[in-house]
Amino acid sequence: MANVSDFLSLEKVDAHNHLNLGMRYASYVPWAGFYIPNFPRKMNGLGEMHEVIGQYTRNRSATAKDVQDLVTLSVKDAIADGVTILEGSFDISFVHHCNDSVDEYVELIDGIVKKFADKIDVRPELGMGKLFDKTKIDAWVPPLLESGIFKSIDLYGPEVEDGIDQFKYIYEMAGRLGIKKKAHVGEFSDAASVRSFIEFFELDEVQHGIGAAKDDSVLQFMKDRNIRCNITPASNVMLSAVNSLEEHPIKKIVECGIPVTICTDDLLFFNRSVSEQCADLINANVLTEDQVKAILKESVDSYKK
Repeated sequence: MANVSDFLSLEKVDAHNHLNLGMRYASYVPWAGFYIPNFPRKMNGLGEMHEVIGQYTRNRSATAKDVQDLVTLSVKDAIADGVTILEGSFDISFVHHCNDSVDEYVELIDGIVKKFADKIDVRPELGMGKLFDKTKIDAWVPPLLESGIFKSIDLYGPEVEDGIDQFKYIYEMAGRLGIKKKAHVGEFSDAASVRSFIEFFELDEVQHGIGAAKDDSVLQFMKDRNIRCNITPASNVMLSAVNSLEEHPIKKIVECGIPVTICTDDLLFFNRSVSEQCADLINANVLTEDQVKAILKESVDSYKK
């Protein structure tokens, strides 16, 4: 029986963390000033999750101070879990909270990075929703990427190919600037879509990517390209992308030789830290303790390069 304490002292990477939703519910409630009914709970896909976001969490965040507070809560909870490298997503929509000023947003992010630099390596990631105002994306993304504050980019939203051509130039720009390229795909979509996104955007890493496990040729393609999957088993189970942890395809992905990280995604919703998920995977007989520890070590070693 694996215990969470077995992993707390080990160095860890969290490479898939939406920092506005990356804190414990117990951390969020005192700050927010309200409870969310029947929460956290298993949900029927992203639609139900976004209903909760739209009704509760999005409305609670209105100012730059709110953004700073939310991210600070997330960073502190990552530190408490022994995460040493946090590649966390700062959503582009929060430029609105900074008086629509790219410079103010960059300054806010830089302040957070420096505040916790002696405790954790925070590597800001520019998160973009596919359904966000495209005129704002076109206006804000280039200067945000050129600021030098962001180490990676991520695109999330419906896992469909329709409309992704509008973001091609952003990924080409990121490539020229040496910024790591990620996208959400394969939590609810199939293996073909995972391959398509990787090829179209020339991705370095995939957020989720578990749909690839349904096609051995796609897994081989990912292995050949050394594409990392940043996987959150708790998200996949809580959003009903997989029926149970025992059935999670992370084992197949790992044993195919594809590098993975174990991540939190939205800790507020899924309520499982990296350390907790490590223990969960072992106790569900999905991975062995040696495999989990090898994943943690490889992740840290790779991100330190």
